[in-house]
Order: sequence, then C-alpha cells, then structure tokens
Amino acid sequence: MTSHTRRTESSALLTAIESENAAIFAYGVVAAFSNPARVNEVATHTAAHRARRDALVALSTDAGETPPTAAAAYEIPFPVTDAVTAAQLAAQIESDTAVTYRAFVEQVDTDQLRTFGIDGLTDAAIRGAGWRSALGTAPSTSAFPGDPAS
Repeated sequence: MTSHTRRTESSALLTAIESENAAIFAYGVVAAFSNPARVNEVATHTAAHRARRDALVALSTDAGETPPTAAAAYEIPFPVTDAVTAAQLAAQIESDTAVTYRAFVEQVDTDQLRTFGIDGLTDAAIRGAGWRSALGTAPSTSAFPGDPAS
C-alpha cells in the first residue's frame, strides 16, 4: 500500500467518523421532535449510527490513526419544530450519510473497507427510503444512493 493510498483511506475513515458523529447528534434533535409513535425507529437508527461509528473508530485505531472526538454540537441544516420537520431531518441525515459512504467506497482499496462502506451506503439508503416514504416523498428511493446530484 502506497503512502498516498494510506492517506486517502485514513481521510475516508476520519470523514466517515465525523459523518456518523453528526448523524448521532442530529438524531437527538429528531428524537426531541419526532412523532411519539416513531420513538423505537429513531432509537434503532441512532443505535445503528453509533455502532457504525464505533466500528469506524476501531478501524481507524487499528490503522494507527487518532479518531476524532464528537463535537459538542453540529449544524442542523434547517429549523426542526415538529414531527414533519423531524422526519425531514432524519431523511436528510440518511442522505448525507449515504453521500459519505459512497465517497468512502471510492477512496478505499481493501475488500474489508469497501464492504464496510457498501454496507453503510446500503443501510443509509434503506433508512432514508423509509423516512421519505413516511413523508410521502416520491420516489422514496434513488437509483444511485449517495450521489450528491440525486
């Protein structure tokens, strides 16, 4: 593995950790405003992001990197004031996470990391489709999940 490849993979790992930290924070906002009937779904999605972040931290540490710690707060892209805007934020979280994992897959060279990235992309696409479906957004899926132009 060349030093350039190592730097690129390291950057991809660190960026994905930051993305997951932001997702975890934003799901806290979603939880505060979400429809009470969705409490289990929100908790499950938050736990999935935490588990993926923890796995990324382990991968980063194993690669000799110092993983970033979560910031005290992250910018929310729009005001969240009710259950509808909470669901919109959840859909945005998953879209943003999918974009991160698509880039991740493009930047890593090992089968282990590519599989990890594809799993992250797939999971985010499925969760995002669920939120978009709940919002009545059509189509609820994207032909190319994680494509920033979609």
